Amino acid sequence: MRKAEKFSDSTKRRIVSEVLSGKLSKEQARRIYGIKGKSNILEWMRIFAGDRCRNFGFDPIPKLKTMDKSADEIIKLESRIKQLEEELKLSRMKGEAYQIMVDIAKQDYDLDLEKKLGAKQSKDSK
Repeated sequence: MRKAEKFSDSTKRRIVSEVLSGKLSKEQARRIYGIKGKSNILEWMRIFAGDRCRNFGFDPIPKLKTMDKSADEIIKLESRIKQLEEELKLSRMKGEAYQIMVDIAKQDYDLDLEKKLGAKQSKDSK
């Protein structure tokens, strides 16, 4: 006979709050807190968050059903963030390389390649 899990009401409320806020998915909460039953968190949500949320026009149950899908979205977004960070890093490196090239042209060849603020364009360049 398996021993029943015992969680205090305050612990259950904290877990429900973390799941509803999006900090954790139901599955993540189950692993972190060692919750064995697959429907325990859902039941706790019905008890602790259901009435209170419904009073404010929010039903947590449909949100819960989509939360595991949103974990995939989070992974995709994290991947996109890494890609954009790499692109930003490359862009910054190109900017530094350009600045070095401008400095060398100025120092070695006495060429000033930087655009002057407020400089007028020549009529030939139009």
